Amino acid sequence: MRLNNTGSEPVLVQSWLDDGRADVPPEKVQVPFMLAPAVTRVEPSKGAVLRITYTQEPLPSDRETVFWLNVLEVPSKKEGGENVLQFAFRSRLKVFFRPTQLTEVDGAPGKLAWKLATVDGQGAGGKTAKQLAVEVSNPTPYYFSFGRVEARLDGKFVSAGGGMVAPLGKETFVLPEARPGSHPSASVRYEVINDYGGRYTEEKPLAQ
Repeated sequence: MRLNNTGSEPVLVQSWLDDGRADVPPEKVQVPFMLAPAVTRVEPSKGAVLRITYTQEPLPSDRETVFWLNVLEVPSKKEGGENVLQFAFRSRLKVFFRPTQLTEVDGAPGKLAWKLATVDGQGAGGKTAKQLAVEVSNPTPYYFSFGRVEARLDGKFVSAGGGMVAPLGKETFVLPEARPGSHPSASVRYEVINDYGGRYTEEKPLAQ
């Protein structure tokens, strides 16, 4: 993976992989990969290359596994006596490990099953209140990332944000602007992000 410094100052970059626990320090994370370099300086208008090597520890062979690549950008320290507030930025990117026998990903998003659901949420005054949501079931061995999930209720689209669903798993997306109840002819429109970063949209009826 290539990093480019488009700024006017050099930066120090620390990189590591985690298993989804974002708050665990890098030295305490155990993942089946080696990443090099772990720390590097990137000059202005220059770049660096991160190399990720699989160390062959066993991973599930019937489904994908997700890890997260962390890139922490630390700016140069300013010289002098000026009072300066500096920020370090961390980016987290998904890294999917896909077994070689999984080759039918193109048609897999069409196999997702969606339905309306009612879940417990937080209402006025911090009290528990029922909220309408859409639930997706993923019968495939692939992870799916959604740039956008919307439900068409009574002719109007209501946003449920974005997110991800795991292989052979379920995920619930709350519709904060919708009220629980009967919604005949409801449908869901979801934007899938594919392997190449492209986005395409599908729409399906929602089971009640």
